[in-house]
Amino acid sequence: MRFCLDIPTFCLLAEVIQTTEMPTSNKKAPPAPTSGTSGTKKKTIKDKSESGSEKDGVTNKEQTDAKDSIVLSAKDSIDLKEASNVNLPVSPKKDASSGTDGMDEQLIKSEELKDVLECPVCLRVPRGAPIFQCARGHVVCGECRPNVTTCPQCRDPLGNIRSLVSEKMLEKIPTSCKFSDHGCQVELMRSHLTEHEKKCGYREINCVDLACQQKVAMSKLLIHLENDHETEDFVRVEGPEYRSHFIVNEDDFTKDIMWISDQLHFDDRYFYRECCRSNDGLWYIWVYLLGVNSEENKNRYTCTISIHSCDGEEELSYRSSPLTLDHTKEDIARSGRGLVFTDTTARLFWKNNKVRYSVNVKKQGDLSKEEERRDSDD
Repeated sequence: MRFCLDIPTFCLLAEVIQTTEMPTSNKKAPPAPTSGTSGTKKKTIKDKSESGSEKDGVTNKEQTDAKDSIVLSAKDSIDLKEASNVNLPVSPKKDASSGTDGMDEQLIKSEELKDVLECPVCLRVPRGAPIFQCARGHVVCGECRPNVTTCPQCRDPLGNIRSLVSEKMLEKIPTSCKFSDHGCQVELMRSHLTEHEKKCGYREINCVDLACQQKVAMSKLLIHLENDHETEDFVRVEGPEYRSHFIVNEDDFTKDIMWISDQLHFDDRYFYRECCRSNDGLWYIWVYLLGVNSEENKNRYTCTISIHSCDGEEELSYRSSPLTLDHTKEDIARSGRGLVFTDTTARLFWKNNKVRYSVNVKKQGDLSKEEERRDSDD
């Protein structure tokens, strides 16, 4: 687009633009005349009229080129000014210097994904595959699928169609610990969750009363023992050592039998001595350790279990770290851990319907010092 200007106006515009241009030379501008500004202004107007008459002799081609040059310069300055006032659209993908707020707004939050994947039957996010769906796309977790025949949301028949998209989405979000019902609030990616659940302080363990078949959250075991068991179900001891005896009758040598436990409270931890006899004629005595990180803490202690003859001349001992409550008595019997002996050995130590025993718990540091003293005495 080209502006059409008459010669006087054109000259005036050229003069104004020329006076507003910044000097490109490092030289100083000549000093301004000492007269007032009104005189300077009048002289400039007179010069403009004289230059206008002189430019009458300029060829048409030169006038056209000069006009084009002035017009383009004016147009460029106008375009730049307008461009600076225009609000350009901002891209949602910002560079690193401008932050990630725009990108975060476009990402789907894990809580929103959980709402989509939540099973309408148990109202939980599935912990793993398979996930099933109806023809309309409503999902049901694999644990609830055997209990329903129609979709809980649309009542359409529910077949065995897998929701592969949901299963893929499930791998991308944190999963709650399986002991969340007991109070655990940990959420981890599936690759790290298994290791946590092995050591979770809310995991389910066996009751220390071998006759009790109930699984109890580790954090609630002491409450379970206090509320659901009689006082005489345990012998409670303060300190790391205890000596006592099992009452053994003749017919006990033919039974699958268990004896009540001893609870030793030592170093702010609870240790439980257990004893049972199997139908195979094998006796097992071992010590449990109760603790959140019992798998790690068990190596800090050493338990010595011994049975003694009535006159104290014979003794059979076993020393090891305490066992965690994750192991059942069947697990211990298969592993051979603890003090294990036969009916023949039990009869050797059996006197007046009693088999005498002792339990001694020591910290590893204390045990090392005792061994050093023993070596120095030798």
